Parts: sequence; C-alpha cells; structure tokens
Amino acid sequence: MDRAIVYAGSIPMDTDLLRIGRYGKAALGHLSDMLYGRDVTAASGLICMPSTSGLSVTIGAGSITAPGTMDAAFLGGAGGGYGADATPTTCQYSSDQDVTVSVPGTGATYTVFALCTEQDVDQTVLPFFNASNPSQTQAGMNNDGNALPTRRQAGLSFVVSTDTPAVPPGSAIVGLYTLNVPQGATSLSGVQPQAGKVFWPTIPELATQTLLRAAMQPLQLVTANASVSIPVWASRVELRVVGGGGGGASSNSMTLNGSFSGGGGGSGGDASGIYDVSLATGSALNVTVGAGGGSEQTGGTSLVSYNGQTLLQAGGGQGGYFYSAMGSAGGEGGVASGGTVWNQTGTSGGDGQTNSSTFAGYGGSGPWGGGGRCGNEGGRNGTHFGAGGGGSYSTPADGTHSPGGAGYSGCVMYRFLP
Repeated sequence: MDRAIVYAGSIPMDTDLLRIGRYGKAALGHLSDMLYGRDVTAASGLICMPSTSGLSVTIGAGSITAPGTMDAAFLGGAGGGYGADATPTTCQYSSDQDVTVSVPGTGATYTVFALCTEQDVDQTVLPFFNASNPSQTQAGMNNDGNALPTRRQAGLSFVVSTDTPAVPPGSAIVGLYTLNVPQGATSLSGVQPQAGKVFWPTIPELATQTLLRAAMQPLQLVTANASVSIPVWASRVELRVVGGGGGGASSNSMTLNGSFSGGGGGSGGDASGIYDVSLATGSALNVTVGAGGGSEQTGGTSLVSYNGQTLLQAGGGQGGYFYSAMGSAGGEGGVASGGTVWNQTGTSGGDGQTNSSTFAGYGGSGPWGGGGRCGNEGGRNGTHFGAGGGGSYSTPADGTHSPGGAGYSGCVMYRFLP
C-alpha cells in the first residue's frame, strides 16, 4: 500500500493527512478484491430479524464492501483539500447498531435494501491559525464561528421495498434479503428472510477446525416435521429418509375357519443422497416425517424439499390385510425415490393365515430392525424407525376384535457439508 512521506521542518499541509486516508481506503479496497474478487459485493453480519408483533424487521450491525470510487465529492476544502476523484476502488460501508425498518404492506415479496453512502458529518467549530496575528486563534475559518464537517462517514441505511430505490451519485444499493409477506398479515411471525448472494462465508468458517468439525458431525436425526436452516458455509447436504412402517392386520376369530391370523405390516422405504444447497437459492430444508400406520393402515411418507422441489422421499410400508375370510397377506414395503446414493424398497411383512395354514405374520424390519412380532389377541408394535407392526392372531371370544400392531414412525437424517 502507498504511504505518505513527511520531513522534519517542512510546513505541514492539510493534504498530508488527507492522503493517509486515501491510501488506507485504497489498501482496504485491494484487500477486499483479493478476498472476493474485483467488482464483487460482499456483506457481513447484518442479520435480519422479523418482528413477531408488527410489520417490521431489525437489521443487526454489520458491513458491506461494494464497488465505488475514491471520492465522489470534494474532500476537505477551505482553501485546500482534494478534488473529487473518480478512480474505481472497492469501498467499505458499515452500520454499528441495530436498525429497525418498517415493511410497507402485505401480500407481496419485499426486498430489504442497504443504501451505501458517504457523507461528511461531525460538524465542529475548528480553531484556525491567524496569519495576521499569530498569537490569536480564530474560531472557525476567518473567525466566522461556522462549523465544518470533520469526518467522511461511509455508512449504511436500510429500506424495505418491492422496487429498487434510486441510487444517489457516488452511492451503491445492495439487496440483502427477500421477504414473502402473506396478504393481511399483522406481523412477520413465521416469515423466513431469504438471504441474497452478497453473504459470503468468513475465513474462519472456510479454513479452521470449526468448519471441519461441523462437516464431520454425525448425521442429525429429525423425528417430527421441521424446517432446518442452512449454515452460511454449507454448499451441500447429505440426507437420508425412511418412511413410516405399516400396521399389522387384525384378527376377528378364535378358529381357523375365520379371520384368524393377520399378516404383518411392511416397513418404510429408505432413500439417501447428497444435494447442492446455497443461501442464494433457499435458506431452509423443509422436512416431513411419515407417521407409523395403525392396525392395517399404511405408514406415512417421509421427504425433504428445498426451494419448492422434493429432493428425495420414502413411502410408508403397506398395512397387513385380509384378502379373504381365511387369507391374510403381509403388507408390501414402501417405495423410495430421488436418492442419489440409494433408493431401497422396504421389507414386506410376513403373511398370516392361508386357509387352514397359518404363518408368522411378523412386521417387516426397518433399516435398524424392530419389526413387531405377531401376537395372541393383538399384534406387537414396531420398535425401530420404519419397522412394520405384527399381525394379530386369535381373539378373546368369537365376534370380538384384536388389532394388529402399529408401525413405527419414519425419520429423516441430515448433515451439511462445505
């Protein structure tokens, strides 16, 4: 970087100090270009926090680097200073405190914009040297008592709008987040800000053990419907989904001459894959976990969607059923799709009664086993994710009903990768 040179005994000039500021600004611009590339806008911090009680967002402290010029307006003055300098450079703008901004309406997609500007601030009445009377200090230039700005501030202000605001000369406008606000909403509770492409991973996130530990964490387990936020450093996600197990068939008879021994429920499908993610395209994964099926019921489908598209899904196992008064089949396993590593169909449940013969109507085992066994006067429930319930055989008395065992719920597992 350039540095100013001064000499002992030389008369100090206002431009000696102003040059130091210009050299420093140019150096920060070059450093930013090395990190992000030339003509790239990058934001850090500036977390968007929607209000849960009204139509507003709060933007946290942070900074933006964006392409600009050295000085769009004259710097200094009062007989000296530097003229405007249109030399291109990357500029840094900052906001040091939380700022709350109103959302102007509902039923539309709004953008949170940051307006990057340089303004001369901190008006102060400065002491000036009086060449005619060196023993006297003047209050302001020519002793006029007028204040002059003492700092050129590169700051941020924010606006929420459906259209890009006009940009004053020498300024930059940066889209930070988009907000889909429902028609008639009275607050932004449940509204998820979608971050723009200006948010980049930090060096510690990319190059330290913190990132490595995050990427090497075991798969995280999700057992209920959820929305999973994407870390700013992530570029991929590893997923596995297992559908819910089917329920076993019930029994309505004490003898082989009726619906005596029910078949087991099938287990849920199993899909796995690795997928690209980015805050530029979506900030969260939407997770649906399939429930276990009740007696003779099919289990629910587990799936993960991103940016409105289903990435992979695993259907629930079919429930065991009686196809005739003296015939019961085990349920088929659930079908999986969308996996980039595997798509596995679940295990079928065991058959139950076939006329005068009976078989063990056990529930289909899930990926970790756990199929419910057939049981007297009631099938046993599945005990592991995706497992089918067992069929029931016999009843306390003719004409009564003993249900099949319930299937176990599915699950979703995930791990973000750099």
